[in-house]
Amino acid sequence: MEVILQADTPLSDSFAERAAACVGAPSYTRVDEGQVQLRATAPAAAQGGWRDALLALCQPQRADVAMLPQRRSLADYRLIVFDMDSTLINVECIDELAACVGRAAEVAALTDAAMRDPSIPYDDSLRARVRCLRGLPLADVHRTYEQRVAFNPGARELVAHARGLGLRTALVSGGFAEFAEPVRQALGIDYMVCNRLQAADGLLTGELVGTLINAREKANALQALCDQLHCPTADAIAVGDGSNDLGMMALAGVAVGYRAKPVVRQRAHVLIDHGSLQRLASMLGGQAASGRGTESR
Repeated sequence: MEVILQADTPLSDSFAERAAACVGAPSYTRVDEGQVQLRATAPAAAQGGWRDALLALCQPQRADVAMLPQRRSLADYRLIVFDMDSTLINVECIDELAACVGRAAEVAALTDAAMRDPSIPYDDSLRARVRCLRGLPLADVHRTYEQRVAFNPGARELVAHARGLGLRTALVSGGFAEFAEPVRQALGIDYMVCNRLQAADGLLTGELVGTLINAREKANALQALCDQLHCPTADAIAVGDGSNDLGMMALAGVAVGYRAKPVVRQRAHVLIDHGSLQRLASMLGGQAASGRGTESR
């Protein structure tokens, strides 16, 4: 297993040596002051143990971690699929809309529980939250996007860089088209799969239109896009943060957790906790940038 550790500040030789010992690597390679590469040789049965130990070691150094079955450059992949809420953008859309109808705390609690616990029926949870939005004017939905949504650091840069390398890009989200479509257009993303809010006479009805996009449908979307591109799912990268991203992450060749919930942290190949989304390109050999970035619209 190839392990890449990266931080915005220099990683000391002492830290690199401790990381190498943690994963059973005989040595380490320093790519630059902030990036160290290791080849883990610890027994597979002990992987869970050294993974947790490595993450604990990296946390005070603010180092992000990639644990890859094999080292491939970003340019070797064909498709990169992004979750939207709290991944490409800085908010959970439904939480922001709920604030407009005075039910923010109620909906936020339902959202957090659904994202953290895969045993909670996501469909039921989402429909319950959407019903809280009944009567909200569409004008307020669009105004909320304009006033509350910003792209997470590195989102623009990573999407543009991936497109420049020839990857197709997709936004696959349990969020809503009223937010997803302007995000797709702003970033130049190729494909979009998302939920759609029903409206009548300019007001939300509290219901969804069409297929509800849940974890299963997210995985189906990734599979369908790979079929369309005539590539195996191993040539896809999935980027997300919550439990409803686990299905598409399980199919993808690389699963990336960005500021991920605990259930995702246990399964992702790459954990970006400190740097920007752009850091993924650096970790996969796509560019030399440190992964710093600023939030933008």
